[in-house]
Amino acid sequence: MIFPEAKSSTEPSSFIFLKKLCSLSLIIVLLIYTYSQFSKFSISTTEPNLISSIKHANFGKIVIRICSLIPINCNYSSNILSVNYNYIDFNSSQCETTGSIINNYVPHICNNGGESYYYNFDYQMENRIVITPNITEAYLDGFKIDKVYPSSSSFNLVSIIPLFIVNEQATIVYYSPIINKRIFSKYVYGLVGGLEEEFVDFNAHTDHITNLSSPNTTMLILRPVSKDIFYREESYYDLASILSRIGGFFSFLSGIFIFLFGATKLAPWGFLQTYVFSYLCIEYQRKLLRKLKNKYEPIPFISGRTKDVTLEERVQNMENMLKEYYINTDFLNLLVEGNNKVNDKADNKV
Repeated sequence: MIFPEAKSSTEPSSFIFLKKLCSLSLIIVLLIYTYSQFSKFSISTTEPNLISSIKHANFGKIVIRICSLIPINCNYSSNILSVNYNYIDFNSSQCETTGSIINNYVPHICNNGGESYYYNFDYQMENRIVITPNITEAYLDGFKIDKVYPSSSSFNLVSIIPLFIVNEQATIVYYSPIINKRIFSKYVYGLVGGLEEEFVDFNAHTDHITNLSSPNTTMLILRPVSKDIFYREESYYDLASILSRIGGFFSFLSGIFIFLFGATKLAPWGFLQTYVFSYLCIEYQRKLLRKLKNKYEPIPFISGRTKDVTLEERVQNMENMLKEYYINTDFLNLLVEGNNKVNDKADNKV
């Protein structure tokens, strides 16, 4: 639509010049936009786009993994863990042992021995956990909101860092969940997307204070920094998105051109007929011309008036060419055939 066409004999030369100048300008804009899109694709293969957002959630569970030297009976773990607030567990039990659904990726092994156990706590509330010397390590190991998000350590993205617990002191853990989504294996070198994975980072840091109310008690205090959940998604430009953007922008420029100068001529001939076959396949065009002469002699719109050809024949050739290349008459044919069948049935009844 935005490419220049043959000069119209009724249009002033100044207007033709303005149309071609505008068409050339739009083509240059399209080329610049296309170059920009492919440049972004080239950059995103090594530096993905980062989309950040914040969502306030009224519900969520933070998963704590602890390592205990003495096996914990999940049904009677209240003598090991004392929690100030109620919490919801995966399977209506007090805790989950090694092999929980939160850790289907990399099995976690306690550095100081013992077995891993998993607990769920409300992420919006401050949770105070009284632990015993039998518990050697504790980890922020996952997050549950719309689904379970494993910690980044489950993907070996960072080193597994335990919460530093000091005996007979209160360890305060300040955390802010950040849910990440990234493509870790790209299809066709990133041309058509790839495999995605989701995990949570807690952005946690700890502080230690003396527990004045219970000086001989070791306590772990989970304190959220904010009740908002942060989302961070890595994305790449793939070939489908680039072509979609370029196609949409081309349609936008074509709309501008049509708004300013009207629609261009309707042409059923594509790039192959008009350019490729003109230089690479001359025989194809010769066969096409020969068949046009045999079927539409004289050729409508081209041959002009010809002796021994009536006006009715010229109009019929014009109708045939419009029907073959420009106008779809299938619906009209079905409509007429259906009407004829109805009339035939009516005549037979009579």
